[in-house]
Formats: sequence, structure tokens, C-alpha cells
Amino acid sequence: MMRDSFVEVEFSDVYIELSKPALHQFIKRMMSQHYSLFWRYDAKTIYLMIELEDSVHELPFIRNTEFLTLSADSLHVYDDVLASSLEKLLQHEKGNGIVKRSTEGPLYITSYQSGDIESMIEIDGSEKVMMNRNGSMIQYKDDGKSLEPRTIYNMMNLEIDYVLMELHEALIDSDEWLIDSHKKKLKKLLTRREQVEQLL
Repeated sequence: MMRDSFVEVEFSDVYIELSKPALHQFIKRMMSQHYSLFWRYDAKTIYLMIELEDSVHELPFIRNTEFLTLSADSLHVYDDVLASSLEKLLQHEKGNGIVKRSTEGPLYITSYQSGDIESMIEIDGSEKVMMNRNGSMIQYKDDGKSLEPRTIYNMMNLEIDYVLMELHEALIDSDEWLIDSHKKKLKKLLTRREQVEQLL
């Protein structure tokens, strides 16, 4: 699929519950495509900031114990790879949302309910409706190439940030058991990071 010169995809009423493994997969995929990622927090929301050259997108997540929920009334994405990855998340993680994809030709509106395509509309002056319950419009090829040490290192930094954030919250709640478990996790991550550092 060639990169279009013009891409605008709007995700509206998006709600995806992401398990941590699914979130890590997503982060891995973005990093292998040379995006830089970092977290920004405020009281209720965690933002995953995704930067590529001169564009920055922020994805708002709500915290839950076992997963993070990507929840947004409206997200505008001007990047094809990111848009396709998000649409893939909607499908795989059984999310809900409406995806409006403007191309230089028609406008496509796909509505997802629990990961399934409920309806897909192509608007190009004459309105055609394509129902499609299982195929997806976008083909995404995931070549299983192994990640470079630098990418693994960056991912580990994100993971360490995440555990530090969880540790910080456990400390505020004075939850001894969680504090202990996060510290153990952190220790393991730091040791692993040192090993990866040797490869850089």
C-alpha cells in the first residue's frame, strides 16, 4: 500500500479496552516504524504521545487495573501507518468506534461494534453502502522481523516508566503488597535493560 500524499482519518466515539500485552504489541509496532513514543499524565488520563518527524498525535487512555482503555470522542490522525494500526486495534481488541477515512476519491465510513464491522459506507456523490462483517478494508502487513536492540531498549524504558508510575500510585495508596510487587518488577526490568545496553 503506498503512502498517500493526503491522509486524514477521523476516529469518533472510540472505546477500546487494551490489555497490557496488546498495548505493548501496539507500542512495538509503532517503534519498529521509527515513531518515538512517550507518556504524559494528568489526574485521570494517560496520554501516549506518538511523534513522527513534525507530527505529534496523542492517544488518551483511562486507567483500569488490568488494562488501559483508549477512549476518545474524536481523534484526527494524519498518518496512514498510525491510522491503520489503530483500526487494527479496534478489530483485534473488540473495540467500538466509527472510522472516517478521507481519500482524494471517496470518503469511507466504517462502523465497528465489538471489533466487527457493522457497516461500511462509501460516499462519492452517489452513496453506496457496503455491508461487510468480517473482511477489513485495510490490509496491514506485519513482517515478523526481529526488533533492533535500540527499539527493545526504548520499549523497556517505556515499560520502566509505566512501572514507576504504578509504583508511585501504590506508594500514595500505601499498598505494601503492590509496592513490593512493583519494586520486584522494576528490579527485573532494570537488570534486563542493562543486558540490552551491552548490545547497543
